[in-house]
Amino acid sequence: MNGDGSVAGPMDFGSGHIRPMHALDPGLVYDASYQEYLLFACAGAGAQLDRSIPCPARPPAPYQLNHPSVVVHSLNGSVTVHRTVTNVGGNEARYSVAVVEPVGVSVKVSPRRLSFARTGEKKAFKIKMEAKGRSSGKFLAGSYAWGDGVHVVRSPIVVLVA
Repeated sequence: MNGDGSVAGPMDFGSGHIRPMHALDPGLVYDASYQEYLLFACAGAGAQLDRSIPCPARPPAPYQLNHPSVVVHSLNGSVTVHRTVTNVGGNEARYSVAVVEPVGVSVKVSPRRLSFARTGEKKAFKIKMEAKGRSSGKFLAGSYAWGDGVHVVRSPIVVLVA
């Protein structure tokens, strides 16, 4: 519920409540470099924020920024989002993914399991989303979560089907 009494939508809230003790030991983190943020600005607003790094003619889509959340503003057919996580939860960590699909959107994560031998190790994965039908004209919400039995790293998925 919003402050004015209207129903809150997917763009009105984030991943959920923060749990401070869990934030101290997150398990996995998503890193994005300075250059990735510059490309994000190029893609989102066409803004060149650093004169030494020009915007490419075709910057990556904004949803490719390596953040936990995934927001696709105009899903037409299918799209594949790329993410990389870094293990900060200790050695010998094995995570599996659970997905809650937005209504009307198929979501497939691959690989479905990530195994880490050491702290600091990085692993890449893909999230393929495909519209199952026509647009409702509303943002649709789902999530994906990586869990290893100790940590649960939940991330929102927000999609507007074109």
